[in-house]
Amino acid sequence: MAAAPMGVNAAEPDGPRDLISNPYAGYGSPVAGPEFVGRTTAFSSIRNRTFTSLETASVSIVGPPRVGKSSLARHVHDQLATGSSVRGLTFVPVWITVSGCDSEQSLFRELAYAVQTWMSDRGLHADRLDPLYESLSRAVSWDDMRMRMRTYMRQLRWLRYQVVAVLDEFDAARNVFRRAAPYEFLRALAYEPDVRVALITTSRRDLAEIVVRSTPELSTFPQIFGLPVTLGCFDVRELTALLARSPHIDADLGQPLLAWLGREVGGQPFLASALLSVLHDRWAVHGTPSPAELPHHLGEAVATCSHLTVRHHEQMLELLRDENRLTTLLEILFGPQVTAQPQDAERLAREGIIRPTADGWEGFSESFQEYLGLLERKSDDWSLWQATETGLRAGLTTALQAAYGDLWLVKLRECQKRLIESCENRQERVRRGFGELAPDESPLDYAYPQDLLAVIMMHWEQLRPVLGHSKNDWQERLELIARVRTPMAHNRRSGTSPLLMTQFREYCGDVLRWLARPTEQEPSCEPSGSLRAPVGDVDAGPVDQSAVDAGIQP
Repeated sequence: MAAAPMGVNAAEPDGPRDLISNPYAGYGSPVAGPEFVGRTTAFSSIRNRTFTSLETASVSIVGPPRVGKSSLARHVHDQLATGSSVRGLTFVPVWITVSGCDSEQSLFRELAYAVQTWMSDRGLHADRLDPLYESLSRAVSWDDMRMRMRTYMRQLRWLRYQVVAVLDEFDAARNVFRRAAPYEFLRALAYEPDVRVALITTSRRDLAEIVVRSTPELSTFPQIFGLPVTLGCFDVRELTALLARSPHIDADLGQPLLAWLGREVGGQPFLASALLSVLHDRWAVHGTPSPAELPHHLGEAVATCSHLTVRHHEQMLELLRDENRLTTLLEILFGPQVTAQPQDAERLAREGIIRPTADGWEGFSESFQEYLGLLERKSDDWSLWQATETGLRAGLTTALQAAYGDLWLVKLRECQKRLIESCENRQERVRRGFGELAPDESPLDYAYPQDLLAVIMMHWEQLRPVLGHSKNDWQERLELIARVRTPMAHNRRSGTSPLLMTQFREYCGDVLRWLARPTEQEPSCEPSGSLRAPVGDVDAGPVDQSAVDAGIQP
């Protein structure tokens, strides 16, 4: 008896059926070649600036999560980084995922390794390049690696090769590079005529913002890129091209599906591809629906992808909150517009986060608008925390001044050096990023709830006459507030039950009342006498700076 056929070409249990490949199955991963659709303007801009110009300029691709930044870079990498440049130099394509680098040297070593591998696979100039690469591989110190890397890349350029390096997920550089030197070396490799590596970066944040989050030192690295190529949602033409890839969609289905995608996902590439993938798998088995059945099929696809949709919206809001732009978005969509400016709305529209209406703006899709509406109704909790945070910082500063006079910051630095240095590092980054627009505030204005609690606990005997109440009462309230504040700041639902949120509101109210009437205090059990400030660096524990930089605030 012959064995039953198995594998992807096997017949369905109810009879034979031709296998129809799902053209949307790769959603969530970079796509290129025939699977790549749209982005003609962005593709043309990169081609003109990097591949058909004499100078092979570097380009940054910027956009919110899941808009196809890596796909565009991959398509450019595969389609354009071949053959020769206008100057007659042979292109050497390189792809580096920056999030996989774990040190400031690893990115540069991976760049050299990728170039050397490309040359070796083709048997090109081994006599000239192999000794230089071996010398580079033996380098240990930063300065030694930098000099040997420059020598290797200069030799490559002299041999008439043009490196085009895609640096994907470049947001991770803010955690890999902890000083300006690596950025400046990248700039030198891309800028100096005898090296001139063409860089193509992809990131969610602007390059200047990434550098500021890495180091308080000044770097001119972002200045070599010019205006970024900003990606947002697909337009109608691009959505139509995406729909055209389906073997199931004819003229009768095309227009209803186009209108549905416009409402449901607003042209967001990842969400549109996910929905179409679900529909394709169903229609490949059961056939295309009648017009009467279509709404039911579409509703089931939305339900199937609901967790992807919510996660996408959460990632979007985490990014906006991390950039201090979430309040601006809510003001533009729901009002009142207190701080939002017209240019803020224009930027959000370019990024595909909002879209214009007849009388203003709305979220890029109906589901995103509804999601933001739920968030806006909960924003009173965030406003309550902001009022509590501002009042606590001001009250603590007043109490420290009353206890130590004008030397209060000196006293804090003596006994909680690491905590104050962390606050000052954040303060310096704001000043570097915004110059004269940055407010002149004290380091405590950059402290997180756990930092403020650590200061109160360490200096309780000196602060008690001003703050009032008991040490345990302050500790209980601030610990719970800090526990709720972190998931709330990143729009995470986990860890914030209704009971916990009720207690959070109550404790914020307690703190605000205590700061307004600090004399209501518990009787002290300690003997009276002169109070001395704590001595020595006795931090309750350092703030994890890498976590802070990654957006995981304590």
